[in-house]
Amino acid sequence: MDKRLIAKRIVQSTTRGVIVLDKNLSNLKESLNDKNIHVITIPQKTKKDEIKKLYLTRRILITNNPQKFIYDASAYEYGIISIKKLKYKNKDFIISIINKILSKYRLFSKYHGFIIEPDEKGRGKIKNLID
Repeated sequence: MDKRLIAKRIVQSTTRGVIVLDKNLSNLKESLNDKNIHVITIPQKTKKDEIKKLYLTRRILITNNPQKFIYDASAYEYGIISIKKLKYKNKDFIISIINKILSKYRLFSKYHGFIIEPDEKGRGKIKNLID
């Protein structure tokens, strides 16, 4: 087995979980890594269907634009955290809200389709996106 693949699996198994950042949120990667979360960033020119098939299955997507991902969330078994409703776009604030809801709602243990849109206090309702 390739040494890089082994190292990647070790890193993933020692983190709290794996999330995928939408293309326009890559500036959050380092701060989320500091919270012991393995972060995957999507290359800029990746098509929507490729994103769903290659990056999202059994993971959690953080996005500003959840509409384009809701339909297939159940089929590909990924969750969505939408930060669209957050008024404050400060990086540290966003990180604290994401960290809060990941823990509060135990989102890494939910692999089926769901969406949550937290408010400024880290509250939100999980909506199941079942077919």
